[in-house]
Amino acid sequence: MATSDSDKKLVVTHIVSGDIWAGAEAQAFELISGLQTNGVIKPTVVVFNTGVLFDKFTALGIDVTLADESALSPLGQIKTICKHLRKHPTDIIHTHGFKENMLGTASKYLVGVKHSVLTVHGSPESQSTWRAPKKKLINVLDRALSRFCHDAVVAVSQHLKTLLEPRYPDKTVVIRNFIDTDRIPTTPLQQPDERNEPDALYRIALVGRCVPVKRVDLFVDTIVSLRTDHNLDVEGSVCGDGPLLNTMKQYAKSKGVAQFIHFKGFVHNMEPEWTSMDTLIMPSDHEGLPMTLLEALLRKVPVVAHNAGGIPEALDFGNCGLLVDNHDSKGYTDKLTQLISQPEMAKRLATNGHNHVIKAFGKRENVQTYEELYQTISQKKKHLTQNI
Repeated sequence: MATSDSDKKLVVTHIVSGDIWAGAEAQAFELISGLQTNGVIKPTVVVFNTGVLFDKFTALGIDVTLADESALSPLGQIKTICKHLRKHPTDIIHTHGFKENMLGTASKYLVGVKHSVLTVHGSPESQSTWRAPKKKLINVLDRALSRFCHDAVVAVSQHLKTLLEPRYPDKTVVIRNFIDTDRIPTTPLQQPDERNEPDALYRIALVGRCVPVKRVDLFVDTIVSLRTDHNLDVEGSVCGDGPLLNTMKQYAKSKGVAQFIHFKGFVHNMEPEWTSMDTLIMPSDHEGLPMTLLEALLRKVPVVAHNAGGIPEALDFGNCGLLVDNHDSKGYTDKLTQLISQPEMAKRLATNGHNHVIKAFGKRENVQTYEELYQTISQKKKHLTQNI
């Protein structure tokens, strides 16, 4: 029996770099794996690099094509994307980044794909100016493509929507980042006062890449202040690699705390790290809506984080963690000493955070929201649902 057009699954091809395993890649994986599980939408993927993301998609049996940016010119990548789109007749292209947006949009028009979506995973890490004309022109092109060539621009937090909506009116929607809250941790959830023996070191962690926006320098300065100014027996760990990794190691050494801060590089299995840490600190200059923060809340890890970007949304505006307004080492030190000295408060915040992430950031509901968005776009409805 022939399948009617109304019964045919929409094919959505996602285009994502996959050069590293960071927040955007983790969110793309949660979304695409969720679409695959639900079976309402057929997802396919084009990635620009081999690595963790490519391997995860391959293991799930998702149709994935490598448009290798280390071996192909941008034109060669476009040709590879077009070949994938023809092999897997695509209804909607969904791009997940800057380069992905430009190459994906070009491929869209070359093949004749009717619809496209862009997810903006975070604020730009630096503002382009005409002092760097090439970068500025590329930025202008990216904005123009987003404004005129996509059916929808997805912001991963309400804060990000307020920044994007003036640029992309009538097409900006919010679908917040999410994680699989049904996943059961490999070790039992612990309360903050159960994590270590009474006389053990208090362990503070930063989970993120060593790049300027993550402010690993502030993390180091905070450990210094806690140990020297407050005489607290703390140690730190940094889980993440990146271009500033060696620089930050040298910085910790220059501050006299190299033996108290462990730079662990990229950690493939984070569960032992989550279990051993007493507090997660997030001193980033800005964030979209950090996946790391959601993972910490799910595991009842107390959080101290900068009051910026999508972080307050994730922490329910202070009900699930301590927000720092004074964005320097003293600001973070003050909040951490408060948390360390008040274990009952830490326990309450951790419990609130666990409940909040399950209620607001679950995978099942948010994948369904994306499915509704795809259906709305494919049916050419004039107005998007702004509270998606």
